[in-house]
Order: sequence, then C-alpha cells, then structure tokens
Amino acid sequence: MTELARPLETGWLPDTPIGDSLLRRFIANQADLQDQLASAVGGRSDRTPGVALSDSGVPAAYLNQAVLLRPIADAHDTVLDQVASFYAGSAGLLLSPWPTPDLAGRGWQLVGHPMFVMRAPAGEPVYAPGSVEVRRAESADDLALVERIVIGGYPVPELGGLPANRALGPALLRSAVRHWIGYLDGTPVAAAASHAAHGVVNLCLAATLPAARRRGVWHALVAARCAGTPDLPAVAFTSDYSRPGFVRTGFLPITRFTLWAVVT
Repeated sequence: MTELARPLETGWLPDTPIGDSLLRRFIANQADLQDQLASAVGGRSDRTPGVALSDSGVPAAYLNQAVLLRPIADAHDTVLDQVASFYAGSAGLLLSPWPTPDLAGRGWQLVGHPMFVMRAPAGEPVYAPGSVEVRRAESADDLALVERIVIGGYPVPELGGLPANRALGPALLRSAVRHWIGYLDGTPVAAAASHAAHGVVNLCLAATLPAARRRGVWHALVAARCAGTPDLPAVAFTSDYSRPGFVRTGFLPITRFTLWAVVT
C-alpha cells in the first residue's frame, strides 16, 4: 500500500512546526496566554486542531477569547460550531489572524481589524522620563492594582463590581505571564502584561488612566516588557489608536487581524 504524500506546506497544517513563521509563534503564544489567564481564576479552556478556547468566567472579552489556529474558508466551517458551542450561554471574542467570511449570519458582531506589529530583539534599553517608573507586579495586591487600572484606563467597567483578583488570579505570579505597573510621579497610572513563549514576547493588555496619557508611561511599559526578554522579538496586536506609538518605538506593521464578538 502506497503511503500518502504529505500535503504541500501551507504554514497551517496540524503538524506544521510552531517555529515555521513569526505569526505561527504568536498564535501559539496567544493561545497559551489565554489558557493561563483562565486557569488562574478557575476558568475553562479547550483546544482542537482548529481553535484554542478559553473562558475566565468574567464579563470581559479580553479574558474570554477563542484563537483560530488555521484560516477558515466559509461561515459554515465546523471550527465555528466549536466556538459557538463552547461559549453557549456566555460571550467570547474570536481572534482570527486572517480575514474571515462574514459571520454576522451567526449573530456575531464584527469588532474590528487590529494591526499585528513586531519588533526585533530589544537591543539597547529605552530610558523613561525621570517622572516615570515601571515596576513588575509581584503580589496579589499588585495584580489587584492592575485590575483597577485596567477598569478605569482601558476601560472595562464590566469588571468594576468584582472582588479583587477575580480577573487576574494570584496563580499568574507563578506563570509565564508577567504584569507591569507604570507610575507617574509616584502614582500608579498604567498597567500592561507580557507573555514570553514559543520564541516571542507577546505585549498585551496595556491601559493608561486618561489623565496620565501622553506622559511617557505607555512607552516606558513597552520598553520594560521588551527589556525583560531582550533576546526575543516582540509582537502585539493593536488598535489604530495605539499603532502610532508602537511604530515610534520601532515596531513594524505586518498584517491586520479580524475580531468578532461571539454572541450566543
């Protein structure tokens, strides 16, 4: 019996090495990040060949994310049924690194097309203004402070009535997910996270309180997270609001992703 030849490499076969491309490294990183965020608060995760699913059980889309692991060709792809089934009775966010068909027929809502950006390993550190300081979150109280900053700075009012550490569990302190707090004249005004895995450092969850914006804190948080793993390229997906800041910090815009709110 003749052995079937392996299909031509597309970059997204089930056995394609994670290191095949920078984008594939990011997708694996983001999928693991979401798993760790959910696990830290007793949430749910699942993984199929086509999608990584997570649900922290809190009403914040960032913490309830499905990450596509391969492109989809039409709105009836079975991977979308898996997403809908996982979030039945709740809500989530579908992140596709590729354009998607129109999924509005499923009742889902298009959120937008954030830009994927990358920068080569950090090299020389970027020095922050004297009024700015960045500290690593090292305790449950620090993570609770990150939550409060995100609620007011992102903003995520849905988290406002939850107990401390309900969104960011203390178990994250023992994980590969790091959180950082930015201070302006000694006052905590900004927060961000990073996740180093699969050969890239993923810059995620950046929020600055409105009164402290454009004072150098956001750039200091970018620099600190890159400097934390200076041998790794940095990647992120960003809104058009934050994209110019990334570009000024040396990041290159690569491609646009697609975000859908999964409504069930």
